[in-house]
Order: sequence, then C-alpha cells, then structure tokens
Amino acid sequence: MAEFWRSIGSFYETYHVLLNIVLILLAAVLANWVLRRLLKRTVRGVVQGVKRAQDVDSTQELTAGPYLNARAVQRTRTLGTVGRHVITWTIVVVALILILGQLQVNLTAILASAGVIAAGLAFGAQNIVKDILNGTFMVFEDQLGVGDLVTVGAITGTVEDVGIRITKVRAADGTLWFIRNGEILQLGNASQGWGRAIIDITVGADADLEMVERAALESAAQLVHSAEFARRVTGEPEMLGLESVSAEHSTLRLTVRTRPEAQYAVQRALRARIKNDFAGLGIRLVDATSGPGGSV
Repeated sequence: MAEFWRSIGSFYETYHVLLNIVLILLAAVLANWVLRRLLKRTVRGVVQGVKRAQDVDSTQELTAGPYLNARAVQRTRTLGTVGRHVITWTIVVVALILILGQLQVNLTAILASAGVIAAGLAFGAQNIVKDILNGTFMVFEDQLGVGDLVTVGAITGTVEDVGIRITKVRAADGTLWFIRNGEILQLGNASQGWGRAIIDITVGADADLEMVERAALESAAQLVHSAEFARRVTGEPEMLGLESVSAEHSTLRLTVRTRPEAQYAVQRALRARIKNDFAGLGIRLVDATSGPGGSV
C-alpha cells in the first residue's frame, strides 16, 4: 500500500501542472453549471410565485393580468439572461488566470503589457465598450426585457435574449435579428405601460355620422365586455370624432385603451366586428384610397 501511494505521489510530482490545469477546468465547468442552475432556479421561483399569486398557469394569461406582475416576470427573466452571461465570462477569466499561474507565467508582466496593449487598442475597442455599457444601462433602466415586443429602427419583433453585447429580436416572419446594443439609439417598447387600439372607420360622404358613431361604439362595447377581451382592455371605447373628410368619404377614429401588446388583437377583432355589424345595419364602408367597397 505504501508503494502504491509513493507511486501516486511520484506521478503527481511529474504531471502536477497538467493535473492542476485539468482540476481547474473541471472546477470551472462545475462552478458554471452550479451557479447557472441556482440562477435558473431563482428566476423560476420568482416567475412561479407571481403566477401562483395571480392564479394562472401560463405567461400568456399573466400578460393579460395586472401590468406590474407581468413586468416583474419579464424583468426577472431578462436579469437572469444577463446573469448567465456574466457568470460564464467571470468563471472563464478566473480559470484562465489560475491556469496561467500553473504554467508559471508572470501575471504581473502580462497585466502591465495588457495595460499598454489596451491603451493601443482603446480606439478600436470603443465600439465593444459602447455595446456593453449601453446593454447594461438598457437592462437596469428596464428599457426592454425578454418577451417584450419592441421596435428598433426598421425591426419589430419579440426580444428573445439580452446579452452583454448583442440583443436578439425575433421578427413576426421568424427572422432572428442580432442587434448590437451600442447601435440601439431609439427603442420603442409595446410591452410597457399600456396600449391603444386605433380603428379608422371610413364611410361615404353622405352617411349619417351620428348613426355611424353610435353603431361603432355599440359594436366596440360588446366586444370589449366579452369574456374573450374583457381582461385585455383597460378602458371604454372612445370615439375621437372626424379624422378626415373629402367629397367622397368621411373617416371617424375609434380608440380603446388596452393592456400592453393587446392592442393588435383588439384592433383585428374590432375591425371584424364593426364590418359585420355595419353590414347588418346597411352602413356602407368605403376604402379611402380606392373608393367604395373597402373595409374598416
């Protein structure tokens, strides 16, 4: 037995650098897995806690519920996504420093050289620093979150991932856009606060506008109080009045205040309801661009 342990000791003395590097890599992988699991469990706990409080089973139902609770879920998921990136990069840097130490590399000299190199590359690396700083501010200022419907320039879609340098946005056609955080100068977020469904109703110039208003408000009221849309709407339908008028047609504007992101579904349903109800009442809808025969 003593001979066995001496052989083990001799083997370690011979290959201790390689063995230590392997142990560092294994420890780094294990630490990364454990920390990410803990972070994932924490995020899941927060999300499930909010769902239990609202007595819902899915995030879609939660989105239709109180805004602050839905926002808490999205913000928690976003911070969890950023946290996973931070954990991975921190462990990689620490493991690299430990491995260099095992290889007897002079870290002081490397850091001094790195300072000189960093000064030389500062101009070239400013875009990377800009991306990281802008991404950090966007997350902590709650400008966007995972699951938000956003518009960045000409791109509109759902945020799938918020990284340290890149934000991923999935467009309606399925295209996944990779957007550098430093290039996001203007960002529209349809998932915060509230939304507004806007319906323009165009009828012939000879139509009775008071009758059209009453019919549109009645159709909208029936829709927003239905079981399907009651939780998506936060206000009563409001007729803003005459939006435009010409010799051939008149356009009235109807609006309804909704939950975040619900305005689009409410708009589509309102158009269909108004079109069907107006057909039954004999009110002729007109396409403002192509003449009679158009739709809402």
